Amino acid sequence: MAGVASFPEIPLISLVKSTAEEVLQALSTVGFIHLELEGTGLAQVDIDRAFQLSALIHSMPVGERAGSMHDARGNGYIGMRGSLDERVTKKDLKETYMWGRFDSNLDETETTQVLPPALQDHTQEIVDFDNKCFEASLKILDILSLAFNLPKDFFRSLHKDAGTNGLAFLNYPALSKLPADDDIRAGSHKVANHIALLWTDWGDITLLFQDKNGQPGLQIYLPTEATKRQRGIQLIQGDVDLESGVWITAPIIPNTVLVNVGLVLEGMTDGLCKATVHRVIFPKAATTELPKNRKTIAYFCTPSHDIVMNTVKPGGIFVEKPGAPTVGTFFRERQKLTGTNYTKS
Repeated sequence: MAGVASFPEIPLISLVKSTAEEVLQALSTVGFIHLELEGTGLAQVDIDRAFQLSALIHSMPVGERAGSMHDARGNGYIGMRGSLDERVTKKDLKETYMWGRFDSNLDETETTQVLPPALQDHTQEIVDFDNKCFEASLKILDILSLAFNLPKDFFRSLHKDAGTNGLAFLNYPALSKLPADDDIRAGSHKVANHIALLWTDWGDITLLFQDKNGQPGLQIYLPTEATKRQRGIQLIQGDVDLESGVWITAPIIPNTVLVNVGLVLEGMTDGLCKATVHRVIFPKAATTELPKNRKTIAYFCTPSHDIVMNTVKPGGIFVEKPGAPTVGTFFRERQKLTGTNYTKS
C-alpha cells in the first residue's frame, strides 16, 4: 500500500539563483517545484489580494451567480461536479470560478465573460493578476527552453495569446460531517481493488497558489519505475495503481508558488518532463475534527490550440512526428473521456 512520505521533497527552485539544468531535473523527476516569487513578477501581496477576491467570489449568494455560470469558453462558476478522474462518478468536493479564456479564432482579444455585480468593481485587479500569472508562466518556459538548448523563446512562442489559459479560483468548502467513504477531497479517488485513475493537468505548466493561512492537503504521487514506463502521450487514458508508489505532501510555503507539468508538456518533451498525478486529501491531523475550508488559485497555462505536438529533446533536438495531434485535438480527446466541454479546472 502506498505510503505518505516526507522525502523526496518537492525541490525549491529560484528563477534568479537556480540553473536551467536544475529546473529541468526537478520537472523531469518529481514534476513539481516550489518556485520562489523573486524574478517571477509576482509578489506575496498580489497573491494575498487574489485570495481576498477569491473569498468574495465564493461568498456570493447563489442568486448573484446566475448570470456568471459556466459558459461556452469554460469561464464562470462551476459548482460541485463529477471528478476529472475520468471514469469515476464520485464528485470532487470543490467549487471553481474560472476566468480569462477567449477565442482568438473569433477575433477575440480578451475574455468577454460577465462578472457578477459584486465583482465588477474589481475587474481590473483580476485582469492584472491574470496577466502577471501569464508572464510568470512564460518566464518559467523560457528557462525550460534554455535547459533543452533551444532558442530562449521556443516554448514561449507556442503561446500566441492568453486565450487558451485559465485562472481558477478554487474553493474546498468546510464540511458539516466527516466523509463516509474515503479521505480524498478531490482527484484520484479510490475505486475497486484499490485502483485509482489519473488526475493530471492538461496544458504545459500550472501555477498553484495555496492560501498561506489555509488548510493543507495537496499530495503528489511518485510512481514505481514500472508505472513510469507506462506513461506517455499515447496513454490518453490509462489506469494506474496508486497504491504501489509513494504519495508526498506539498506543504504551504509563503513567498513561493507551486509549478507542475501538464500532459501537453510531457508529450512534447517525449515524456522527459513528468505530468504527475495529484490529489487533495483531508489532512490526517484533522481526522478527529470537521474538515476546514481550503482555498487555492490555479493558473492553467496552455499552448495555442493549433500548435502541433511535435517533440523536443535535450541538446536542441526537434523531432517532427508524423500524425502528431494539435493541442486542440488532444484536448478534445480528453474532453470526450471526461464528458466535459471545457478544459481541466
